[in-house]
Amino acid sequence: MYKNKKINYLRTYKNIWLVGGYIRDSLLDKITKDIDFVTAGNTKKIARKFADKINGSFVVLDNFNKTYRVVADDEIYDFSKMQGKNILEDLSRRDFTINAMALSFITYDLRLTNVIDPFNGLSDIKNKVIRCVSEKNFVEDPLRLLRAYRFAGQLNFSIERKTKGFIKKYSHKLKNIASERIQNELFLMLELSDSYDVIIKIYKAGLLEEIMPELVKTLNTARCYYPKMGLLGHSFYALKTLENFYASDFKNIFPKFYKKINTHLEEKLSKTAKRKTLLKLAALLHDIGKPKSAKKIDGRLRFFEHEEMGCDIINIIGKRLKLSNNEIKYLKTLTLHHMRLGNLTSAEKLTDRAAWRFFRDLRDDAIDLIVLSVTDAYTYPKGKTRTLHKIIANKLLNKFYRQKEKIAPIKLLNGFEIMKTLKIPESPLIGKILKELEEAQVLKKVKTKKEAEKFIKCLYKTKKNLYNDC
Repeated sequence: MYKNKKINYLRTYKNIWLVGGYIRDSLLDKITKDIDFVTAGNTKKIARKFADKINGSFVVLDNFNKTYRVVADDEIYDFSKMQGKNILEDLSRRDFTINAMALSFITYDLRLTNVIDPFNGLSDIKNKVIRCVSEKNFVEDPLRLLRAYRFAGQLNFSIERKTKGFIKKYSHKLKNIASERIQNELFLMLELSDSYDVIIKIYKAGLLEEIMPELVKTLNTARCYYPKMGLLGHSFYALKTLENFYASDFKNIFPKFYKKINTHLEEKLSKTAKRKTLLKLAALLHDIGKPKSAKKIDGRLRFFEHEEMGCDIINIIGKRLKLSNNEIKYLKTLTLHHMRLGNLTSAEKLTDRAAWRFFRDLRDDAIDLIVLSVTDAYTYPKGKTRTLHKIIANKLLNKFYRQKEKIAPIKLLNGFEIMKTLKIPESPLIGKILKELEEAQVLKKVKTKKEAEKFIKCLYKTKKNLYNDC
């Protein structure tokens, strides 16, 4: 069993208990770095003294409710004031039986006989069951409706029948929860290796409709193309396909570049989410504009401009869930351009110019878009669509990682030099000229600084992209 040596400093207190996930995870032989305490004494004083003892940082989470945090190294210790007259009343207010256990610091010995377990959490851990402590606890904090499925996915447990009934009964109460809390829970779900299974279950429980009604509305749209559940089924399958790629580390799809891609997707795009997590959300939302754009043209259902319409819907979802500006921008960029790689498959050859424009427009998100586009293609049966997407994707990656000088040439002139050469002030025109110059370099029309100066003079004079005249 895992023991945290730092918390031995607290053994002198008689009015403090270890609670929640630390006990659960220790009994499951899992290492946890989030540790919760309940105190009947001066919570703030105890937490601050503990912070001093372990050289940690003391943070006030909520002075009114007396909750405090101590951070040391990569470990988090949360201290809360006891809710109720005693530890049993406090545990009765918790979400699930597996989290409603406590251990007194008089012993701090995780033998089963020392665990305070009024709701048979030990038995539920043994039987891998998620069971609510009481129905009213869902009413008091409806976020627990989502947490039930997240814990089930995280621990590979099953939610018992009565608890499932309560979740369906109170699913509408998610509307009352702060968006930031829902966003956090959604990201925790998407971080799971099998978030597809969890998303399917919260859909069936009626919870997904409360979080992203726009996504659920795609149900049965375009069944002529997507027989199983329409576009919603396609979106779910895109998530599943992406997770299958993650599980294989992309070795079969991108055999020469899978290590670089995995490293790229591990990058944090925001304070709360990695690229690989947000890419899962992009897989779910990439076609969300199709129902609004659907039109029958010459007897065929078409979705012209669904990318732009999808971006508008993502903007609404992102703001409602309080996503950061960077997260919303990322999702909109991938949605707007998710057909672009497919368009390249119809060309006879992937030119340096086409590759340059692809990476110029997508910038840091280009790799993510390649992964999303191939994922989308692999939701279709084996055949030409899959093959061509895989070929073009690997050609783009080859140009990016092995022939970068062709699609990202070294700058021959900077903005200041352009202003000096053309004798013009700083303005948006400088950026436009830089782009034209870079494209001319990609096309090998400009190779030296002298040629670059001549090119921009001609370009500025004509005010057109007449390369042949330059």
